[in-house]
Amino acid sequence: MEELNSVTIYWLISIGLFVGFVIDLAMIKRGIGMIGNVLWGAAGSVIIGVISIQLNLFAPLVYATIGSIAFLFLINVFSFHTEDKVDAKSV
Repeated sequence: MEELNSVTIYWLISIGLFVGFVIDLAMIKRGIGMIGNVLWGAAGSVIIGVISIQLNLFAPLVYATIGSIAFLFLINVFSFHTEDKVDAKSV
């Protein structure tokens, strides 16, 4: 089983940064942007990884990767902004 130490936290942050970068490439100028994706990816990976380590789950780095992908998906889906803004006077 994994233990929560500085090496594990390093890998959780690294996985989150990579997942955030890949999600930003997949979103193609939609969603929250590169900085947001990278930072929230790292944060989501650390949160999910620490929870899975505390619950003694097998392969917490895999859970952190999947959790970070799901976390970024939810953040990007609910942050879409419409390009077409309609004025109240023109309707």
